[in-house]
Amino acid sequence: MSEQLIIRLASDQQQAIHWLVWSDSEKEIIASGELENANALTLLTEKAQLRKVICLTPSVDVTLKSVVINGKLTRQIQQALPYILEDELASDVDKLHFSILNKSTGLVDVAICYKSKMQMWLDWLEKAAIPCLHFIPETLALPDANEQEWQALQLENQWLIREGTYQAWSCDNEMLADILQLRLADNNEQVIKSYSGIPSQCVGQWKAGQIMLPMQLLAEGCIANNCNLLTGEFKVNKPNNLHLDKWKYCAVAAVILFALIVINALVKVQQLETQTELVKQQVETVYQKALPGQGRLPYTRIKKKLRSLLNQANSKAPETGLLIVLNNLIPALQSIPNLSIENVKFDSKNQQVSLAISADSFQAFEQLVEKIPAQYDVQQGTLNNNKNRISGTVTVRAK
Repeated sequence: MSEQLIIRLASDQQQAIHWLVWSDSEKEIIASGELENANALTLLTEKAQLRKVICLTPSVDVTLKSVVINGKLTRQIQQALPYILEDELASDVDKLHFSILNKSTGLVDVAICYKSKMQMWLDWLEKAAIPCLHFIPETLALPDANEQEWQALQLENQWLIREGTYQAWSCDNEMLADILQLRLADNNEQVIKSYSGIPSQCVGQWKAGQIMLPMQLLAEGCIANNCNLLTGEFKVNKPNNLHLDKWKYCAVAAVILFALIVINALVKVQQLETQTELVKQQVETVYQKALPGQGRLPYTRIKKKLRSLLNQANSKAPETGLLIVLNNLIPALQSIPNLSIENVKFDSKNQQVSLAISADSFQAFEQLVEKIPAQYDVQQGTLNNNKNRISGTVTVRAK
């Protein structure tokens, strides 16, 4: 998906929540705003449809730690991590959620958050019917940092500071100078790049970066960001990406119309008035249950009404030919093992379908192109390799 809905969650239900819709292909903001509180997340439900949703977790609720280990990370060491860090944490480790952000020989980077906070955020999203598979600590959405140059951003009354790939922290505006004084006691020449202007009377060598909206900078940092707090007991199963709810009434009407035609044929053959009346009543009952919002209609008007609903659906949906094309492509798509459709776009004017697909190998794309019916022209876009999955776009157009 080329558009992402970025939601910056709040620490409690009454705080404001910032959001932004970012187009990665156009590199621009599609929409943005601020919600009064968590109850207003339902205003983003529609925007979450057909878009990848990424949530930024407040830095005040997530602690980042680097843990030195002997050798590589094993299952035993992973299970012992909470207790290795127990003396550095002020809370009961059984109440905390530990997410491993990175592991290498001799070092593990961990994000720590209260389980109650994680569950609270997931409950908010579930209540608003917003599917999300990605929780990123907001400080790790800043541009990448290293020992030579830290990154800084002021967000409302807080400063977010990123010292390294997995090292970051935040503080209130009033505390910035004092904390930097402690952290830079041995290095007052540390370069800090700010995207929110340069604060006065601060230690370190500050330099100005490109001034931009904080949410835009964080949104850009979410792209290709592999950090995720939704692990372990909080891992969310991937939902179905094909949102076909808009075809619901059209499909229901088509099924009922087909049933009506079959029933009429049986009635003519049998020519039994009593059965005819019974069938008419059944049709009226089925119609009423399937489309309660249309009101009750007598049998003689149902067929005309169903045709009207189909015509309305066709006139409102520019993708009228989509189902026909997809139906022709289904055998080819089903023949490729482990192939996943991430997104579908349909150009009704050109009768062209673009499929965003991921598969296990480059050969899978070649096999798919060979198996697409001959009545279509096929164009394959650039393929990308990400975490042992190959992703790319296949465009199919009628000849």
